Amino acid sequence: MFKRIGLARRWRIGALLLLVGLTAAGACGCHWLFAWAVAPRHPKKTVKAEYPLEADVLVIVPYAGTDILFNDPTVPLEISRNIVNLVVPALGNRVKQIVHPVQVVRWQESNIEWPNMALVDIARAFKADTVLYVELEHYSMYEERSANLFRGRVRARIQVVKTSAERNPVYETSIETIFPEDRPVGVLETSERMVRAATNLDFARDVVRKFYDYEVEVKGGQP
Repeated sequence: MFKRIGLARRWRIGALLLLVGLTAAGACGCHWLFAWAVAPRHPKKTVKAEYPLEADVLVIVPYAGTDILFNDPTVPLEISRNIVNLVVPALGNRVKQIVHPVQVVRWQESNIEWPNMALVDIARAFKADTVLYVELEHYSMYEERSANLFRGRVRARIQVVKTSAERNPVYETSIETIFPEDRPVGVLETSERMVRAATNLDFARDVVRKFYDYEVEVKGGQP
């Protein structure tokens, strides 16, 4: 029996993660991160969802190659957890249950040939009707060609597969997240742990935003 995550509990976890992150930023002296979180806002415009994700039971299936896992073995689980915590407030009852990310990782570890399985078959293994597949193609925390500048960068391929669909995937896209966007951050200004946490959260937000309408700030003029 695979463990399902309750909606109320996931909402509390997501809010707690945000509070802990901001508190940690102030405590560790990462004022650049705190300033980013509370910076003045600009006029906004609405961005429409690219795909209206719905599921009775959703299973998030992360994949990372050995080059990523060698340096960051826990990143698939971390990103899955962030996605779960953001799906709840964003999609509400459109996603009724989510298979616990730890259960997915344990299943992957005990089925080493799982990357060769069809995503529909993976869904059926978890008694799920929908798969959100997240294939990490690039994952790094340092600015390119630099050993003393942090800049998180995640590039991934995303697919949604439905067991009831005649043709799959029903949705597919690529996502690249960079944090901070404006400039790299020196190693004396913050820690890799803080940049990693913020990058993972931003990437998860970029993934979930594909599935609902949201607002973005319009800089440099009126919307």
